[in-house]
Amino acid sequence: MPVFADLAAMQARFEARDLLQLTDDANTGAIVPERIDAALASADALITGYVARRHRNTAQFAGNTILRDIACDYAFYLLWRADAPEWVIERKKAAMKQLEQIAAGTLLLDQGEETAAPRPGQILTTTAEKRFGRDNMGSF
Repeated sequence: MPVFADLAAMQARFEARDLLQLTDDANTGAIVPERIDAALASADALITGYVARRHRNTAQFAGNTILRDIACDYAFYLLWRADAPEWVIERKKAAMKQLEQIAAGTLLLDQGEETAAPRPGQILTTTAEKRFGRDNMGSF
């Protein structure tokens, strides 16, 4: 089961006729959820690889709207076997750019509020302000 997006998210983001055309190889007239789940699983693996550079627990971001949109756009691109339209390619490129920004730390998923779990045996200290240094020595 995909973590960041699901079939309902794909149906909300894309036209039903497009999803039907891309997944219904047997011409049954119904969307094949297994094909969409497989594409979303690939998108999840890619997203986890990028997000893990900054966050240890990537599952905490299940339901994150940024990651949901990235997962949907990337999975939709994967559903095209060949000759994806330009708008699909552009959405995939934008999703990849956002993932790079997440990995670099310029796009924050948690508004910068993730707290590190305490380590056993850690020692916290405070120190006085430096008396001598480049900034407070004046012209000496």
